[in-house]
Amino acid sequence: MGKLTFKRQIIFGIVLILAGNMLAFVSHNGIFSNIVWVIYGLLFIINPVFPERYRYNEKKAKMGVRIAGTACIIVGLISRFIV
Repeated sequence: MGKLTFKRQIIFGIVLILAGNMLAFVSHNGIFSNIVWVIYGLLFIINPVFPERYRYNEKKAKMGVRIAGTACIIVGLISRFIV
């Protein structure tokens, strides 16, 4: 696998969330879905990638991606996915 670009990271995150939700439904334990949302948010905080069209203002783009990652973590921590 090459460099982790914005598109690849989004696709990886979607696959991760789908796998976590499927695992939650199969095991009847919603904590898996919450864990996946936290991992997905951490992925964007640790590796803040953004589309190329925002390259002109890299500092603001990285901050926006990190804020979105924090929002994903908050969703994973405060929501209760009941299956």
